[in-house]
Amino acid sequence: MELTAIRGDRGFTLVEALVALVILAIILFGLLAGLLISLQYNLLNFMREEAGSVAQECIENMRSTPFANIPVVNIDCNDNTTVNVSTPCLDTSGANVVTRQVRNTNVNYRVGWTVTDRTNIKELYVEVCWTYRERNYSYETRTFIGR
Repeated sequence: MELTAIRGDRGFTLVEALVALVILAIILFGLLAGLLISLQYNLLNFMREEAGSVAQECIENMRSTPFANIPVVNIDCNDNTTVNVSTPCLDTSGANVVTRQVRNTNVNYRVGWTVTDRTNIKELYVEVCWTYRERNYSYETRTFIGR
């Protein structure tokens, strides 16, 4: 008995297999690009969250200082004078640089703040700046400290 192949049941040709692989590769590269963009934005969100923590630490340091000892200053986070500190807003000689580890990467946050005296209330404006992929970002917050 001799087996003969049915005309429509011959399988894939080499050209059809190569076309399928090229289409699959294009789809996978598109998914990879989307994944990389997602990871980049996720890291940027972690950096922004850490900037918020640095700003909150600055506010807590100011609130723990006696009201009369809070200096009226205006320090820009992009100031050329920078002081490396472990906790921000304690040194008034220039913008503080706080280094934090975000996903195995050290990020330098520059902290600037402005204190405005409004008689029985002092207004505290904190700005935290950092650079990621040669682009500048900042996080700003404002609070009031009373007697």
